[in-house]
Amino acid sequence: MSHFGGSGGDRTRVGTKVFLNVYDLAPANEYLYPLGLGVHHSGVEIMGTEYSFASGAGIFDCPPKVAPGARFREQIEMGSYNGGQVELRRALDELRSSFGPDDYNLIRKNCNAFAYALCWKLLRKAIPGHVNRLSDIGICCSCLLPKKFLEEAPVGDPNRASGASSAAVQKPKVPSFTGSGARLGSSEMSDSSSTWNWSSNRKNSEDDLTDRREKARKAALARMEKSSTEQLQQKQTN
Repeated sequence: MSHFGGSGGDRTRVGTKVFLNVYDLAPANEYLYPLGLGVHHSGVEIMGTEYSFASGAGIFDCPPKVAPGARFREQIEMGSYNGGQVELRRALDELRSSFGPDDYNLIRKNCNAFAYALCWKLLRKAIPGHVNRLSDIGICCSCLLPKKFLEEAPVGDPNRASGASSAAVQKPKVPSFTGSGARLGSSEMSDSSSTWNWSSNRKNSEDDLTDRREKARKAALARMEKSSTEQLQQKQTN
């Protein structure tokens, strides 16, 4: 089959090849992958560019097979797309309303969910089940995970890295104290002390709740990994 030259990205006379690039996010994938499971990141490669989805960035593009913080595992050919750049941009724009910067959820709407939506829109094909199967299983215990943990993507837009770092360096301005103060032993001092104690107790309660949720999350993940390892060992024994 003859190919056109240039930077079209596997452009052929019957269309442009669409690939699903799959990455590993955890060492446990060495044991989970043979069972059809794994903690994966994915992106859709077409016309020489890879498209994915992350918190804070929404839909973004990057060079193929390059995902910060993830290890490339495999490339799956999904099919051939008969449209061009205009049709591709239109498809991406139609998905932006559902995959915005604030729509990310580690379990329910992650990068693999976006890859599924884009492949379906371009090819009417679903991505392989093993890519997002662990997230589908995780829906049953998502209530045990902290909200902040669910809303942070393990792989972000590399194009935003420099901007994020510069923003992090800036320190907020702290206004100087302008209160009138209170004399030691006065009623104002007592009221201030009781308010401080109430705030301190409330913060401790919130910290305890966060610790309990984190422990429950780790325990749930440990059980899932132990179960997967036992299944793999049983399979190898048989």
